[in-house]
Amino acid sequence: MKILSITPTYFPEVGGIESVVRELAIRSSGNDDVVDVAHVSAKHERFSVEELDGLKVYRMPVTGNRLAGYAPDLGRIAQRYDLLHVHDPQLMMLTANVLLQCRQLPAVLSTHGGFHHTRKHRALKWVHERFFMRRILRHYHRILASSDSDAEYFGRYSERVDKCENGIAYAKFQQGRVEGAFNPRKWIYWGRWSRNKRIDAVIDTVAKARDDGIAIDLLIAGPDFDQLGESFRTQIGALQLEDSVKLHPYIEDAALLQELRERTVFVTGSEYEGFGVGILEAMAAGKIVLCRDMSPINGFVESGSNGFFLDFDLGAKDMATLRGLAGLDATRCATMSLASQRRAKQYDWETVAQTFEAHYARALRRVD
Repeated sequence: MKILSITPTYFPEVGGIESVVRELAIRSSGNDDVVDVAHVSAKHERFSVEELDGLKVYRMPVTGNRLAGYAPDLGRIAQRYDLLHVHDPQLMMLTANVLLQCRQLPAVLSTHGGFHHTRKHRALKWVHERFFMRRILRHYHRILASSDSDAEYFGRYSERVDKCENGIAYAKFQQGRVEGAFNPRKWIYWGRWSRNKRIDAVIDTVAKARDDGIAIDLLIAGPDFDQLGESFRTQIGALQLEDSVKLHPYIEDAALLQELRERTVFVTGSEYEGFGVGILEAMAAGKIVLCRDMSPINGFVESGSNGFFLDFDLGAKDMATLRGLAGLDATRCATMSLASQRRAKQYDWETVAQTFEAHYARALRRVD
């Protein structure tokens, strides 16, 4: 098989879709199979080709934006492949270009949470769902739903939906397990600095915990996707948290793994997740997870077993949870760390990639 993964974002950008596309392509390439990547983005000034991780990566410019635009190089390149794997949560620009330029090629879609998790562009989404969704999805031989909630949502519009959860580089993040003593007051967040992640709510929670006598050491690392760094620095200064919260606008893998070895808790205030790759990566590193009680991540985290749920409302319930967390002894931390690792192991790409490969084969055979 020759497969082209079409994605709106890719390495060196950091995030869930980037990780999924990269890891799946690496693991699905080999023997007689070839998986290459088309990174289609208005950020590209010109068409280029490079090789990364043994994969051919096409950087394709777009005239327009991530919702509405034309990628003139997509059709020409796509003709070289047997199957297209489209990673398009918005079901707009990427899918429109596939329909316009590659209609004759079989294709599968990964949903990555779709667009229904956010409140942005609500009128546009309503029109899209009401008049275009069913027609668009008919083009895809399979719709690979990234979670139960995605399967339920897309199942309203198509009978070709299969749950096909994403994976993680389990062995890589095993290198981030705690070395030495566990400290449940040492936290880390890594991932995109985007508004939906509600990092501001995490910072406020650290300040409230300090005021309640719970001293937290938090590292916030990752790319500043929504240019939030300055507002975070202002917030940290106003709350006098300079000794408690550190910002690292980007962090290389080696430095990230070293930080993980020194930190016991992964925290995210995220208000929605398409899947939750970053949370599972943290669990593979044996972290105790603090997050909201929401789908799909409450399918990974079990309160009291491998993490705890917070409302991030600065209320008494959250503070009671944090006092309990801060008081965990080494034995309990170790038990919760192992529980996280066991849960994350179920999403190891070494196993998960085989499920995607089976869907590829079915799509090429046109088997329902």
